[in-house]
Amino acid sequence: MGRLPRRNGAWALRLGLFLATALLVCLAAAAPVSVGPRAFAQSDLPTSFEPIQDPTPSETPGEAGGEEETIEADPIPTVDVDVVVYATQTSGLAAARELALGAPQLRVALVSCGNLLETPLTQGLSVEDARDIENVSGGFYTEWRETVMRYYALMGKKASNGTGRFVYEPEVAATVLWSYVTGSKAPNVQFYSAKLLDASDGEGQRYVDIQVEGTGPTRLNTKYFIDASVEGDLARMLGASYRIGRDEEVYNDVFGTKPAYPSSANNYVTAPQRFSALLTLQVYSSGTAPRVADLVHPNYNPGSYLGTTFAWKNVTSFGSSWSMKIAVLPNNKRELNETWSDWPDIGLSFQWVFEPERRGEIRKRVLEWSINRVRYLQENGYWRVGIATIPQKLYVREGPRIVGRDTYTASDLRAGAVRDTVALGCYVEYDRHDAFYPTHIETTRYVRMPMEALMVAGHSALLVSTAVSTDYAAYSSAVRMEPTRANFGAAAAMIVIAAAQAGVDPSDVSYDAVRTLLYNRGYRVE
Repeated sequence: MGRLPRRNGAWALRLGLFLATALLVCLAAAAPVSVGPRAFAQSDLPTSFEPIQDPTPSETPGEAGGEEETIEADPIPTVDVDVVVYATQTSGLAAARELALGAPQLRVALVSCGNLLETPLTQGLSVEDARDIENVSGGFYTEWRETVMRYYALMGKKASNGTGRFVYEPEVAATVLWSYVTGSKAPNVQFYSAKLLDASDGEGQRYVDIQVEGTGPTRLNTKYFIDASVEGDLARMLGASYRIGRDEEVYNDVFGTKPAYPSSANNYVTAPQRFSALLTLQVYSSGTAPRVADLVHPNYNPGSYLGTTFAWKNVTSFGSSWSMKIAVLPNNKRELNETWSDWPDIGLSFQWVFEPERRGEIRKRVLEWSINRVRYLQENGYWRVGIATIPQKLYVREGPRIVGRDTYTASDLRAGAVRDTVALGCYVEYDRHDAFYPTHIETTRYVRMPMEALMVAGHSALLVSTAVSTDYAAYSSAVRMEPTRANFGAAAAMIVIAAAQAGVDPSDVSYDAVRTLLYNRGYRVE
């Protein structure tokens, strides 16, 4: 279902309804880029971490403009796999990890938008957003968390801030996560740096076509699909319906029902939450930081600083801000994550989803804007504050919510509803980055995600592990936090394993079988 037509008998698929989704923004590197006049000081890394040393390109082949390259006609090379895990978001990494451990006989294709991990855990989100983590976590996330803590302990450092929250540097997070999905720990997982071209989940014709960086087109023939992307790119290409923004209307790109652009005419209801470039700052204990004005980076033009304005109240309060006082990372670094560091135009987050050919341009624009604010701070009293790392991906808090066989709602959240729970999470009731009241409800709530909220309605072989089926209010709880997303990814993997064991599609698995697999790996579901 949902296969896009070929053009002139070839598979040059860039102009179809969904083929713009192939142009995913990313930069080819293994971990966030450390910066300086040429390179700001890097912290000591685990010996297994081998970052790419060449300067990070401003565009990957998937986001470059200019003339179209010539695409060869059919046939294209094919690879037979059992599972395609699309996107290296937190849930995608969890799914790949659990498939490597629990089903080594299954061949797994893990597709990323570049030679990088897309998860916010490696892209600047360095302060854990969770409550009661010991009672809602297990398996993948617990292993990763404990490994990072052990690394810092060996260095004589603590992976916690003054309030006891778990903190870490992006490059350390990346080192551990890479080890879970590549090499000897994941022999059945094949990593692809690629862009999405076409896909079909019709009976007897299930595949994902990708343009592999440096190689060319490849067709992944598969049995099962897990879309771990925030944007729901693969699911929407396959014809899945979705909701978006503060809107509960159902849309479907294949059927031509797309949401209207957010504007005053619709009270901006179709806008996803604001996104950010989560820069990691370095605070120097003496002297001055390297000048941001001298920064050499492919996504920063120092001349763009001209005309930069910044509310003085944000400048004067920065020294006592959340980023400076709470988001304290090892090696005297900081996570820059303030209300004012969110990109202010909520329409741009909509464009990010539905105009993927512009993702490279959007990323550069947001990065430059964010870097210039740090430069403004530095040049107005904070001379000891510099930039340690620049993320390769924006922190996209929200995209479409794919319609599942079940939908988890805010009423379910508040009532503590239990329906075939496969993943837990705990955080505040509501935390949403936009301009519409309320933006925050502090009450602690536990997410209990039902299995069928991961199963895409009308698509028996397709699961989602990030863009799960919720209403917008429920999504703005622990649902959108990375520890919970890790649990979603693990649940999706267990559904696939149960399906393979029973010889059925994921939509037909037994809940008891999935729950047993989760229990055996230390996951909590109640």
